[in-house]
Amino acid sequence: MIGPFPRRALARIAVVAIGIAILLGLAGTSVPIPGSSGTGFNERGQYVIDPDTSGPLLGSQFLIPPNQPSADGETYGDLIASRRVAGLEGPRLIIVDFFATWCPPCQQETPTLRSLDRAYRDEGLLLVGISVQELRETVRGYAERYEIEYPILLDVDGALFRAALAGGLPTKILLDAEGRVLQVLPRPFTPEDGPNLIAPLLRVP
Repeated sequence: MIGPFPRRALARIAVVAIGIAILLGLAGTSVPIPGSSGTGFNERGQYVIDPDTSGPLLGSQFLIPPNQPSADGETYGDLIASRRVAGLEGPRLIIVDFFATWCPPCQQETPTLRSLDRAYRDEGLLLVGISVQELRETVRGYAERYEIEYPILLDVDGALFRAALAGGLPTKILLDAEGRVLQVLPRPFTPEDGPNLIAPLLRVP
């Protein structure tokens, strides 16, 4: 018979066990974490994870669960409810951006996303970042550093990323007000996407 163990030893064992469980959970999601290897970068500037996956079908519905947590401690449902309380109209165009703070193309793109959000939010754009498999503290620090004003949700286990059939980071899914998929962009945004892509979709009745 082995034991009893001192409390400190038991605490160390528990910490190690939890760490192993987390790593095993992440390993089963097929989404890379810092230090792991995907298939590399493609010519569109995307960190490719699964080259055989290209996102949801156009016209299909992609809905974010209301209880999806955000980096600021609220949920996606809280965000939508607060918009209604503030008297804001429902968004005409929703852009879902799957990203990770460690992803170089995502980092380079963030200032462009911030500018597009500020330029078009009053016209009906709702930009929603979704951080894939990262801790809240990491994402909050990233949002503060880049002065991000649009909401960022946490996809800690990669479930939303898999549901979106996204093939890499960053990936954009453009939705209408009912959550129907209008376009899938497996690349970073550029400033030209404002007048050439976002503005025309906001004008669609």
